[in-house]
Amino acid sequence: MSRRLNREFYLLPRGEQRALILLSLLLILSLLFRISIQLLPDRVPGGLEEFEQEARLMMASFARADSLQEARNDSLKRNGTRIPGKSSISPNFPKHTRQAAPVNINRADSAQLLPLPGIGPVFAGRIIKFRNLLGGFVSFDQLGEVYGMPTETIERIKGSIYIDTTAINKVQLNRATFGDLLRHPYLDYEDVKSLVNYREFTGNISSINELRKNRILPDSILNKIDGYFDYSEPSPGMIPSGSSVKE
Repeated sequence: MSRRLNREFYLLPRGEQRALILLSLLLILSLLFRISIQLLPDRVPGGLEEFEQEARLMMASFARADSLQEARNDSLKRNGTRIPGKSSISPNFPKHTRQAAPVNINRADSAQLLPLPGIGPVFAGRIIKFRNLLGGFVSFDQLGEVYGMPTETIERIKGSIYIDTTAINKVQLNRATFGDLLRHPYLDYEDVKSLVNYREFTGNISSINELRKNRILPDSILNKIDGYFDYSEPSPGMIPSGSSVKE
């Protein structure tokens, strides 16, 4: 209660604050006079009646001032004007917030990722590291594969990022070496061996449908790597270094 009164006091104009302080002093002096009268009934202070009359006039003037201030505030509210000393904002003046532009998750650096909700330096570094291993993100669901990334954080940042698939760094499947393919996080040693041996047998791989039709890799793997391979043919005479794998 006292905190609210203090806050309301400091919101008053300076003139009203000084007048309120003066009135308080007058009331205290009046109380002291009354006490002196009761304790010393034979010694009535001179000028007490005039003093009380002045106090009543001051209180009446303050009451009129309060009435005028309330009427002014009501008028300001009706006109949609902000009332001085008040923190509230009229509905006619909505608060506008500037929303940051979505971040391109496949091109962003650490500085651009840090403002995202729930993303600190550690997660920003992990996102970039995993993105570089993949060659880029093709789906929001892949963020769940970033080590330690909470599902709640992914849901929070979805509205603040977007995926640009033109930024994917694709693997040249018909030119890549065994080591190049093995660096991709979705391919293990046996997967790469199957791809390289099939490529060695056929010469070139034309599409992922060719791999699917010939059952070179499981569908679960093919679905994950779809979009990460470039099937263009190598230049004449170009043979990928270290591409074949001997049984």
